[in-house]
Amino acid sequence: MSEDWISVRSIRAFGHHGATARERTQGQVFEADVGLRLDLSVASRTDSLAESVDYADVCLRVERILGGRPHRLLEAVAGRVADELLSAYPQVGRVAVRLRKPAVARVLRTGAVEVELNRSRETESTGR
Repeated sequence: MSEDWISVRSIRAFGHHGATARERTQGQVFEADVGLRLDLSVASRTDSLAESVDYADVCLRVERILGGRPHRLLEAVAGRVADELLSAYPQVGRVAVRLRKPAVARVLRTGAVEVELNRSRETESTGR
């Protein structure tokens, strides 16, 4: 597998994820960065989107999850994003998902609260 990556940063959507009832009721903005590892050598030579991944589609998929069914943990939301991207793009061998909750960071007086998951086809199929 090549070491080529596509990164899409600061995907934002309003969702109702959180450990507290207040977070799940009021909702807040969530922000995600995703990285997709795939071989981009053909795309770089042919200039063909068919040999790559459509960034707009990636954004729509992530936004749909961030704004979708509520979860208590960021870990669960990030896991859904990783699973969705691996499922949607068979040419992607590995994904990295960084998910932030900016409103909580302000309440806790910290710069950021985030979770980062890294998943690959190998770990997806073996459960490791």
